Amino acid sequence: MNERRETYDWSKHDGPTSPVRAPAFPVEVDDETLRDGLQGTQLETHPSLEQKIQYLTAVACFVDHADIGFPGSERNHQREIIELIRYTEAKRLGITLSTAARGSVEADIKPIIDISHSLDGYPLEADIFLDASQDRAEVEGWNRDEKICQLVSNIKLLKQHRLPVMFVAERATSTSPDELLEVFKIAADLGVERVCIADTQGRAESRAISNLVRWSIAELGASYPELKFDGHFHNDRGLGVSNCLVAANEGVNRVHATTFCIGERAGNVDLTTLVVNLEQDGHREADLSGLVRFSQLASHILNFPIPSNAPIVGETAFATGSGVHASALKKESGINSATGIYFPFPPRTVGAEPKVRIGPFSGESNVVMVLNELGIEYDPKVVEAVLREAKQQRGLLPNDYVERIAERILNGRIRKISLKP
Repeated sequence: MNERRETYDWSKHDGPTSPVRAPAFPVEVDDETLRDGLQGTQLETHPSLEQKIQYLTAVACFVDHADIGFPGSERNHQREIIELIRYTEAKRLGITLSTAARGSVEADIKPIIDISHSLDGYPLEADIFLDASQDRAEVEGWNRDEKICQLVSNIKLLKQHRLPVMFVAERATSTSPDELLEVFKIAADLGVERVCIADTQGRAESRAISNLVRWSIAELGASYPELKFDGHFHNDRGLGVSNCLVAANEGVNRVHATTFCIGERAGNVDLTTLVVNLEQDGHREADLSGLVRFSQLASHILNFPIPSNAPIVGETAFATGSGVHASALKKESGINSATGIYFPFPPRTVGAEPKVRIGPFSGESNVVMVLNELGIEYDPKVVEAVLREAKQQRGLLPNDYVERIAERILNGRIRKISLKP
């Protein structure tokens, strides 16, 4: 491997020292699962049209917009995009839609126009991307000026057909201010509705994102007051969600994500984690009680298993095997059924329930809560026997094993309690 190429470092940019725009409310969310997500290698098979429809219906409860494909890829894909648009309109899902294209390739642009025309002028947003840095041009063997000229022609063509356009500055976090401002101003002058600050390398951290967003809004906001700003960040350093929150605090209008973080390399921003954190930080107000159920459905549609410890939606996301924490949880729930000592927010907010398991580090509270879950009345002999068994093991006790211990201690006469509905 060669040494890392030196590129512009936005974390060291000398610019505005405080936000130049108040946070938008609500900050919109763009689901990129069916486009940017499918570019990754996490999925062995892509969803069928019927599955895409099912997915789009479910995710519409949590997002404002969805990028549904790359129509320049092939005709069958174009037909699926048309059907997804028809379905979204017919069912009134309440989200806007876009498709993606290379900003300097006219062959990518024409299918978007054709799709719009076939649907009586449907305002399909064109998300067109270009890395306008000289560094990229040198590596690719491009003529940068020619690429920009082609970009201008393609934006003009899309605007002639009255289509909304988002210009995506690919690899913006590695592009110099002069190069970036040149293409941002060209796009804004041509009437694009949005510019997107994209960290397609997943290289940036919070200082870089903060500096870049502040600079972009300061340079463009006054001259183009109607222009909206998006943030598209990859997750190669594990900073995708935090960078979205930084961008939201700095005034971007919309941030992008994919379900289960799928996408190129390490993937994009995780959708469920993003929407919860935007809501927790006051950037959105939404009913997220169906989030766990949605993720289970998406897991089935995408044939993608959810890691057990995935934030928010993993099987163990709200689980403990610790005696200290189970004790706190038991006492807390006995006061007013509220949470705030152990969990960062009530599990039911996202459609989950607290889970307690019994293992080597458990205490009496773990056993009492598991017995209650099994509908078995408290008995100190049972608690003692279960704990003794747990301390001798090197892992967690399955609940059916706990029940068998109770049956043995009580000679098969388990006293059942009525469970809460």
